[in-house]
Amino acid sequence: MTPQIPWLKKKKPVRIAVLGDVILDEYLDGQVNRISPEAPVPVHLVTNTIHGAGGAANAARNVKLAGGEVHLLSVLSDDEAGRRLCELLKKDAIEIGSMVTVHDRPTVRKTRITSASHQLVRVDWERIHPITQEAQEKLLANLRALEFDALLISDYGKGTLTHNLLSNALELATSRGVPAVVDPKGRDFSKYLRATLITPNRKEACDALGLDPAADHSGEELGRRLQRTFGLKNVLVTMGAKGMVLVPAPGADSSQQAAIELPAVAREVYDVSGAGDTVVSIMTLCLGSSAPMAEAMHIANTAAALVVQKWGTQPVRLNELELALRERPDPRKSTYSTKGKIIDRETLRILLKEPTTRGQKVVFTNGCFDILHAGHIAYLEEARSLGAMLVVGVNSDESIKAIKGPTRPFSTLADRMRVLGSLGCVDYVVPFSEETPFEIVKALVPDVLVKGADWDKNAAPGAKGYIVGTDVVKAAGGRVETIPYPPGLSTSEIAERIRRG
Repeated sequence: MTPQIPWLKKKKPVRIAVLGDVILDEYLDGQVNRISPEAPVPVHLVTNTIHGAGGAANAARNVKLAGGEVHLLSVLSDDEAGRRLCELLKKDAIEIGSMVTVHDRPTVRKTRITSASHQLVRVDWERIHPITQEAQEKLLANLRALEFDALLISDYGKGTLTHNLLSNALELATSRGVPAVVDPKGRDFSKYLRATLITPNRKEACDALGLDPAADHSGEELGRRLQRTFGLKNVLVTMGAKGMVLVPAPGADSSQQAAIELPAVAREVYDVSGAGDTVVSIMTLCLGSSAPMAEAMHIANTAAALVVQKWGTQPVRLNELELALRERPDPRKSTYSTKGKIIDRETLRILLKEPTTRGQKVVFTNGCFDILHAGHIAYLEEARSLGAMLVVGVNSDESIKAIKGPTRPFSTLADRMRVLGSLGCVDYVVPFSEETPFEIVKALVPDVLVKGADWDKNAAPGAKGYIVGTDVVKAAGGRVETIPYPPGLSTSEIAERIRRG
């Protein structure tokens, strides 16, 4: 049964106020091919500059793109980084009218120098000190002027969240009877005293308690010690590859006293940047929708599994979250799942426009893949070698019947996509119901369009062997390639051999 997303069941959009430190994430991606003649250091040739929203700004993006309504409250400077960050937020229609401009600090910027998607070094621009009393009063006044269903506090320790501002903001949430969820930072968690929920990762919890992160402390132990030490309510400790543990507030109903543990959803982890922002955002949306903590954990856990597969700081989107929840395995089983690779074309189209995805060469191919065999594997592996990401379009059952007759397919669309998704060379699997893949090629506009060698990459439209979508790809500067299948390994030949016994 498909889990319902709590905030979509409400008559009105769930409104989240996000208060915290905003950051401009910058990626200078390029190549390192030589050593400098000036000093024994590598020379990094920048080929692509990418900007993204980090910190509280990323939390706000997660709320907005997951289907919530969001107001972002923070401080930034009238500098290039601040203006660029505002442009990014406006593109997602995030309300930034409650932001406060300050002149005693630059907008926090983190520049990551990367090559082949690996970080080489990070350069930070920041000046950490508490914001002025005037800026605090403006932020608090702006917060009081808003109507919101939940308050999300994103603390990155950059000085926006002073003790006084935190205390007043949490008191406001308490007086209004709305949940306040905190992504904490620092050693003094007593400043989050009135929070409904805090979501530290394991290292943050150990730092606050003065413990060695290398020691074997369980999530439940850390959560309960945080409660006793700082008088906190609900504590959700994220444990990375070990999942997450919720320690409910002391004094709650006896049926809720036991800690709730969820293993991480097994995924290929590409980048953990921003995963904490996603967890706190989804938990806040759920609690702002009056969803139970256990249900909120399940949804947040699923969302975190999606974002760690993306490069750079990126949010989770509503349609990909819905898709993952629809076919999600039991969250208490840590078995490998292919669901994150199976995606609809609109979600993938949006994903390919993400700043941290743009610039990666996308290869597209399509077919029935009715009985997956060694010929398919060789073909797909070679197709993947032509770029950085392989997208496979798969014909629906109805379209296969129209092409190959009433006895086909042998396997259902869901089964065929599941098998394709298990292949390491395949990044995404996209179904299509049309007789040809033209619409999906037009939506994605891949850099490389690939078909088998029985097609003609030079054929004109309408001619025999013409590869559908060639004109779209070439018009965008892409190319079309053909790859031969090993002889004797077609699905029809295998099926005929089986039929003959």
